[in-house]
Amino acid sequence: MLSIVESYMELKKNMGALINKSGYKNAFLAEQIGIPAPTFSVKKQRGNWTENEMKQILTIIQNKKLEDYFFLEHMRSEADEPRHPVADLKKEMGW
Repeated sequence: MLSIVESYMELKKNMGALINKSGYKNAFLAEQIGIPAPTFSVKKQRGNWTENEMKQILTIIQNKKLEDYFFLEHMRSEADEPRHPVADLKKEMGW
């Protein structure tokens, strides 16, 4: 359950970068989700999106390229985590 919250926090923190990578203009996205463009820009800088705003934006910008980008950023954030070969797991489990 903790990993879900951590993933959400990471997504919220990276929304600005995802918007930039999407290629959509701030004014267009602001109009689509029904907020003024200046408010959108401030939210993008501060990362203080509501859950509904995030859902609306992701519905518009979501595509395979952005998913790959976010996954790569997530992997980079966990680069210092210990890794264990599958062979060790198989040995431990007796497979």
